[in-house]
Amino acid sequence: MLSEKLRVIVADVIPKELLKIDEEKHFAELVRLVETLGGMTVVKIIQKRGQPSGKTYLGTGKAVEVGEAAKELKCGAVVVNGILKGNQVYELTQRIPVIVWDRVDVILRIFEKHASTTEAKLQVKRARLKYDIPKLYRRSATTLFERERGGGVIQRGAGETGIEAEKRHILREIKMIDAKINRLSVIRRNQRKHRRRSGLPTVALVGYTNSGKSTLLKALTGKRNVFVADKFFATLDPRLGSLWLPNIRKKVLLADTIGFIEKLPPDLIAAFRATLEEVREADLLLHIFDSSDSAKEISRKKKTVNEILRDLKAEKNPQILVANKIDLKNFHGKNAIPVSSEKSLGLSELRRAIEKRIL
Repeated sequence: MLSEKLRVIVADVIPKELLKIDEEKHFAELVRLVETLGGMTVVKIIQKRGQPSGKTYLGTGKAVEVGEAAKELKCGAVVVNGILKGNQVYELTQRIPVIVWDRVDVILRIFEKHASTTEAKLQVKRARLKYDIPKLYRRSATTLFERERGGGVIQRGAGETGIEAEKRHILREIKMIDAKINRLSVIRRNQRKHRRRSGLPTVALVGYTNSGKSTLLKALTGKRNVFVADKFFATLDPRLGSLWLPNIRKKVLLADTIGFIEKLPPDLIAAFRATLEEVREADLLLHIFDSSDSAKEISRKKKTVNEILRDLKAEKNPQILVANKIDLKNFHGKNAIPVSSEKSLGLSELRRAIEKRIL
């Protein structure tokens, strides 16, 4: 976990043709991720080039510039808005004298910070271990073994043996975690079977992180123990609540799930497969988006959510679009039900829409 208000530099490679007005938007999500983790973005550094450098991602000269800025501004970390390969992490740490994280590392640290249940902690630990495996190869024989041998010439095989041993240890640990997650998954599967036998339909809330899913669950069900925060990934476990639909005299189960986000690698999504089974098995999905976003942002986030639903094989599940946070901005879009979870606006219309789809 970050110490309070760690000073952070965020950096990225962007296309040369990107307009100045779009540069700030480009960093907005990463800055929010850093804030969610407890850090403070001190400066944003951009490298305009056709594509990231295979060696240092930012380019060698820009990496040196970032390192000098980190020293001058007394920053404790640099966060790159991309997914770094092992060799890129290594090369950057040779030029930047502070911690170097990529986008996935920050997300994982937020997961670690927010995980509270046994299942969430297991899933986050599995994701962390899978993420760490490729990073083992950035450690040269010198950095790993020279100190313990007192310097001198290191045989290449010694380094490779140490790294392979560590990799095998991590894979064994992942296997043990998988066994525990599978046991919990069986329990969840049996619970879903029981609900189906009882004729209790499930409605899963899905959407981009921080779209207001947990607030909507609380507003619809009246549950008081739902954690709500204006932060990314406040929910890592499915939170369940019941909703009574008076016109059809039927109760449904609402399931809040982990928020989605752009540029999540498959291993990270797979780590939450037990939790996301609620989405795949749901009778109906409420796809919630933040209507106060720009039209371009709404489109981008919807696309991300639908791509992840496709990965989960849930893209064919019946779906209702819900435009949340209409109290912040008038929404004039089509094919979506406008609501404000915070102000309890539009909830009656949403209930009626659920009733029509559940019948």
